[in-house]
Amino acid sequence: MTPSLIVALMLLAAVALSTLRLGLWWRKAEATERSLRRFVTLLALTPLSALLLYLTLFPPRLASAPGTLIVATRGAQAVDAQAGDRVVALPEANVAGAERVPDLATALRLHSEATRLTIVGEGLTPRDRPAVDGRALRFVPSPLPRGVVRLDGPERVAPGGAFQVGITVNGVKGAVVELLDPAGAVVDTQTPDASGLAVLTGTAKAAGSVSFSVRVREATKAVVETAEVPVWVDEALTARVRVIGGAPGPEIKYLRRWAADAGIDMQAQFALGGGVAAGDAPQPLNAATLSQTDLLVIDERGWDGLGDGGRAAVISAVRGGMGLLLRPTALPSETTRTQWAALGLRVSGTGDPETVTLPIPSGSKDKAPTVTRMNLRLDSTDAVPLAVDNKAQPLGLWRAEGRGRVGLWSVTDSFTLTLSGEAGRHQALWSGLFSTLARRSSAALPTVSSARVYQRVSLCGLSGLSGDVEVLDPKGGVSHPVVDAATGEARCAAVWPTQSGWHVLRVTTADTVQVVPFHVLSDKALPGVQALEAREATQALVAEDARPSEATGEGRRGAAWPWFLGWLLVSGVLWAVERSRRPLP
Repeated sequence: MTPSLIVALMLLAAVALSTLRLGLWWRKAEATERSLRRFVTLLALTPLSALLLYLTLFPPRLASAPGTLIVATRGAQAVDAQAGDRVVALPEANVAGAERVPDLATALRLHSEATRLTIVGEGLTPRDRPAVDGRALRFVPSPLPRGVVRLDGPERVAPGGAFQVGITVNGVKGAVVELLDPAGAVVDTQTPDASGLAVLTGTAKAAGSVSFSVRVREATKAVVETAEVPVWVDEALTARVRVIGGAPGPEIKYLRRWAADAGIDMQAQFALGGGVAAGDAPQPLNAATLSQTDLLVIDERGWDGLGDGGRAAVISAVRGGMGLLLRPTALPSETTRTQWAALGLRVSGTGDPETVTLPIPSGSKDKAPTVTRMNLRLDSTDAVPLAVDNKAQPLGLWRAEGRGRVGLWSVTDSFTLTLSGEAGRHQALWSGLFSTLARRSSAALPTVSSARVYQRVSLCGLSGLSGDVEVLDPKGGVSHPVVDAATGEARCAAVWPTQSGWHVLRVTTADTVQVVPFHVLSDKALPGVQALEAREATQALVAEDARPSEATGEGRRGAAWPWFLGWLLVSGVLWAVERSRRPLP
């Protein structure tokens, strides 16, 4: 039963009781001309007053033909409206003559007679998308802004690990994109392809929450846009690396220097023969120690010195998740090559040293660096290159072995890159190797959706959000999101941040404290990315057929004030007649 029907029944009951009272009075009253006029007046005005009161509360709907509701969003220009169409502007839009509405849901309540929606501009924001609710919708997008329209960064990176940043640029001829580290130094430069896509590679260093930057330049070198790339370098992902070799050398020396700077836990052992060893304190090579190792780097002499039991333990550890990098410094023996072939990596060739040139970004005027590799043919049926030279020939291969990964690296003097001023290339090579081969972390952490100021941010985790949940903002404020029981095992909550910058999600349980930093963009950051996200989300809502709706074809209710004035006038007359000072005859 609707409110209007309830009110109508109540008014009818009141009119009936009033009419009954008048009838009883008329039977007792002496019939005169004056009393008759009074009786007729009260009998006529009582139902009229009730009707006017009902129309005041529920004015009649306006007669209007079903049409299209044109919704102007951010970036909308002139709107082409036809007869019967209504034009509304959301808060982000600026269209002259349009009716301003706070959101799409309000517009649909005000114009329930509209049977179709036409969205004009960049598209609907997350606030307005649920209101569409299956209605027929057409989308007329505005052009994307010039600059960055897509930016995909890493979720979290291990100290010393390599990461990639994908970027799509729109409307910039001759564009060049650069990746800058937190100190502002350029670490990678790429030229976008025909579709505007480029992939930049960087290297994480010390643990913590840091911000890299992506800079877009046009052909004249003028800066078009600079975008922040937040990177969480997670200390919990610190790689535990063990190096076993036949003899120390500059390659391992400079590798250890880089590992120390990157915060990587590296242990190196060298068996010199005759019971003489160098490097760190020797550790037994068994299942227990290998389970605490994320990556084992070993040359052909170290491999031979393992013995059958040691090699079996290493292979078992690899299949359990550990990474293994085979780093020959000379042509391996036939037996060793057979054993490596059993791991899916076949080696052939003379083993003589040869100089190769590393690739450089297209358009770069810098001299391409060179390194020395062994003349080995690396072959496998299912391996992937670890890195390639400027002729696209692999410098190393890796493949999956059980739950772990095994790789083979043929470069013998990557340390010369550091000596020739190419320390960044040396870091990038080894960061890529370690990131690819090291044991994957199995720790389950809460997940955080992409975050922007004043927008809903979802916090979910299969086993994470089961304790005390707190979100700390950059100014030290603390909020306590409530877990939604309807999300089941996912156990999700939500926050609406009001500040940009690094926030921290902290989940405290009886056993652990999990800390997940996440970065919140300002509401004005990356306008091109916002535009593309709105366009793609709105395009997904496009539908030709409208869902069935009880409100289809019903117009808005008219103004109530004329009916109120009429009711007030009639009620005044009723009061005057009913309360007349003249006594009843």
